[in-house]
Amino acid sequence: MGLIEALFGLDDTKKIYRKEFEQALRSLPNLSHEEIEYLEGVFADALKDGITEAELKKEILELQYNTSDDLDAVEVESVKRKLFGELEDNK
Repeated sequence: MGLIEALFGLDDTKKIYRKEFEQALRSLPNLSHEEIEYLEGVFADALKDGITEAELKKEILELQYNTSDDLDAVEVESVKRKLFGELEDNK
């Protein structure tokens, strides 16, 4: 079962919340501890009310470096590629 199926099943209207998202991030071997913490922080607000698969993909594509981030611009792009690649590869 891929990451998308694990999070959303076959229901494209299902919303996931913080706990499910954090568990899914921790199951990805290619993400470092710092990258996971970054993503948890970036998605914290969106996950309060839940996020759908389409919203999650949109948020990932729109990730951009912010000067207050713990990661630099290259690392943010790397995280984006890793996470989006994982979502797409595991459909």
